[in-house]
Amino acid sequence: MSMQVGIMRMMSQSATLLFEIGCEEMPAAFMRGALAQLRTLLAQALQESRLPFGTIATYGTPRRLIALVSEVATHQTPEERTVRGPAKRACFDAEGKPTPALLGFARSQGVDPNQVQFLETPQGEYAFVQKRDEGQPATVVLAERLPALIRQMSFPKTLRWGTHQLRFGRPIRWIVAMLGNTVIEFEIDGIPSGRYSRGHRFQAPQPFEVRSPEGFLQQLRAAHVMADPEERKAFIREEAIRLAREIDAQPLLSDDLLEENTFLVEYPHLLRGAFPETFLQLPAPVLISAMQKHERFFPLVNAEGKLLPGFISVYNNGNPDNVREGNEWVLVARFNDARFFFEEDLKQPLTAFVQGLERMLFQQKLGTLLHKTVRLQRLAERLAHALDWDQPTRECLQRAAQLCKADLATQMVMEFPDLQGIIGEEYALRSGEPPCIARAIAEHYQPRYAGDKLPQTPVGRALAVLDRIDTLVGYVGLGYLPKGSSDPFGLRRAATGVVEILAEEPDYPTLAELVQAAHDEYRAQNVSLKPLTALQPELRTLFYSRIEALLEEQAIRYDLTRATLGGGWDDSVYGFVQRARLLQTQSAEPALQTLCLTATRPANILAAARKKNIHAIASLNRVDPTLFEHEVETRLYQMLQSLTPQIEALYYKHDYERIYALLQQLNEPVNQLFDHVLVMTENEALRRNRLNLLACAQRLYLALADFTQVVES
Repeated sequence: MSMQVGIMRMMSQSATLLFEIGCEEMPAAFMRGALAQLRTLLAQALQESRLPFGTIATYGTPRRLIALVSEVATHQTPEERTVRGPAKRACFDAEGKPTPALLGFARSQGVDPNQVQFLETPQGEYAFVQKRDEGQPATVVLAERLPALIRQMSFPKTLRWGTHQLRFGRPIRWIVAMLGNTVIEFEIDGIPSGRYSRGHRFQAPQPFEVRSPEGFLQQLRAAHVMADPEERKAFIREEAIRLAREIDAQPLLSDDLLEENTFLVEYPHLLRGAFPETFLQLPAPVLISAMQKHERFFPLVNAEGKLLPGFISVYNNGNPDNVREGNEWVLVARFNDARFFFEEDLKQPLTAFVQGLERMLFQQKLGTLLHKTVRLQRLAERLAHALDWDQPTRECLQRAAQLCKADLATQMVMEFPDLQGIIGEEYALRSGEPPCIARAIAEHYQPRYAGDKLPQTPVGRALAVLDRIDTLVGYVGLGYLPKGSSDPFGLRRAATGVVEILAEEPDYPTLAELVQAAHDEYRAQNVSLKPLTALQPELRTLFYSRIEALLEEQAIRYDLTRATLGGGWDDSVYGFVQRARLLQTQSAEPALQTLCLTATRPANILAAARKKNIHAIASLNRVDPTLFEHEVETRLYQMLQSLTPQIEALYYKHDYERIYALLQQLNEPVNQLFDHVLVMTENEALRRNRLNLLACAQRLYLALADFTQVVES
């Protein structure tokens, strides 16, 4: 009894859990994912271990991953469970004595055979034992779960170090594991847990004893470690702004660069540096790229956004004057390289670099970048014709298609790959190309990432679509369709770009037409891809998933999205988006509910007919009015004769609101036909005629959507 009281007392107690994994400097890109994993895996381990807890907070620097969990039970919650044993018939012999099966079951469960119960189940009567697991102290349980958690963690790249077999993001140097003031003792691959942590590598390198989990963050701060990444980020932002304001400047604080600097230091220090003004003669994007991408510095601009000869850098340790001198020296060296590349590139016009694309592989089986350029030129010609553009705009698109990849062969882009397109625009202007061509060269890479702005000029938008369509058809045609979370060639991103642009373009060819055109150009170059009949469905699935994502961002109801994608007479992205928006605006109106109910009736009966291998033809030419037996058939037929040409004309003008209004006129004749006519009559001629009539009605409904997908309000 006293033991149970003791256990109950322990169960009512809780303490704070501290878990710190100390390691060599982790790449900044690993950190957010690692902290998210730590939180998820720790919550899972505690729940599965029957250890109630409060909240989990994670912290991290390049040298450590930390979890602090409040109110963790110091003992497992007791558990009642029922264990099933052998069937009753196997438990006793002919004399009614316990068999070895029963004795062995009782022994394995630690009970006397007399304590075994027999209960009826659907399979017959079986032996059962009721067991109560009082649980273990949390320190004992976590001594097993925490090492397993470490082994579960994954990283983009892992290392194995020394003679250790454990793989981790970076070599582990120490582990702190404490529940309250008690150490959770374990060892993983020769690395023991304990209560000793370490401070800043240079300013407080000696190990220190953790006094308590609750005071750990303060101890770290005293050891020159700011453990909270959000605090570090806010400090970097505020200090960068303060230093810039001292010279009436503003720092360019991109989210990505802030995040990276946050996880490059344990305690951030900031300084302001400068570089010679002569470098401002270089294009601003070149200087910004060198500062941001290569040196992780924040460029400075004035109130008008003009680049200034200065920067803000974040550093972890050292004399600020020495750090500033080193930063400036490295940056000037980088700028000198950029100036050399820039001057060398400008010795010839941009068009001279086109031929260099012949030596640059696009994809082994798809040819070089020059092959891609030729395809883009031909696709540009076809698209300009389809859009009925005037001659100057056609020539602009043709020239932009020829030059859009040329800067990839320049020394500048080879050194600064993120400047592709941007340098192309700069070189095009300096080569005397018209602004429409130069702008299109830069814009055709947009959107570069989620949330990036779309191309603004017609030529830039056209080239952006064609470039991505060519890539998608080529790679998917070779069998590289994205699967699961794997998308090494960025095909989902390319499809998203196409969808986002086409969502605003009512006059563009359909997705199927664009895919066919690109497939034709690959065939013209004797590139072997999947047949178009196999390629179209795969790309349609990819594009439709991107359209779904786009409509979800626009808060379109999921069932309305599915209904829209299930309808339409073609796969115009603009059409899908406009029809989905229309249904969303009408979703609360009774008229849509009535339309859905009515449209579902012909859809259901036509689906049932197909299951019987009866396929209706949605053409009024295949409906014979002389076979009508009821007035309602004539009325529906006449209504369809009136509505069909109107809806066909409106469909290709994207006037879906008018189509929606016209479809309301079908409600009464369709419902009356079902109320007064037996469609699936045994007379084959009458049945086929009536099904064809309903198929014509269903075709008009599908101009807007597959209304069977709409969920009733």
